[in-house]
Amino acid sequence: MARTRNRPQREQPSSSIDSDVLPPSQTSATTGQRTTLTASDPPLHDRPAQEDANNPYFMGTRDHPGLILASPPLTNTNFQQWARDFKLSVGAKNKTGFLTGTIPQPSSDYHLFDSWSRCNQMVMFWIIHAVSPEIKSSIIYLDSATTMWTELNTRFNQGNGPRIFDLRTSLISLHHGDDSASAYFTKLKAIWDEINELRPRTPYTCAAANDSLEL
Repeated sequence: MARTRNRPQREQPSSSIDSDVLPPSQTSATTGQRTTLTASDPPLHDRPAQEDANNPYFMGTRDHPGLILASPPLTNTNFQQWARDFKLSVGAKNKTGFLTGTIPQPSSDYHLFDSWSRCNQMVMFWIIHAVSPEIKSSIIYLDSATTMWTELNTRFNQGNGPRIFDLRTSLISLHHGDDSASAYFTKLKAIWDEINELRPRTPYTCAAANDSLEL
């Protein structure tokens, strides 16, 4: 008679989070109610922040305040290209959350508060060193990288009509001249790409309106 072997059952991973890694509870200043932060506010990691390269709180040896993440610096006329360049660079550093506000400031008794402050100040330095002196003087006293980023978007990411007009004028006056075919095409495509980026995205709700896009 064949013997049956009892297979050990696999332990199911626990869905709960150990209490020693949870951030402390916070009391709302407006409602007075005590709420417990979840594991996503701010994000938690099993390894210490200073050792985990995938952790947004991690700071590499090449991350320093004088680092230039976007060139040329931001002026009154190049926000779209500058913002794209800067955001890609910050994303490569795994610091986008400090820029957009998806990693908000935790309470002062949270165990990663000092790490958050250090990363926030680092991103603030990167913004300051990536803008013109005139723009720098207008944001230098803001308190967070998110506030700086929001201020720059509010100020420069609107009123695109004049910029589109200038680009179309440049497009009309663009000539092949002594440039090679590839150089001419590069200039042409750069102008068209910026125009498409600045053009407002108007929602269309009927087939006739969609057909007008093809004209």
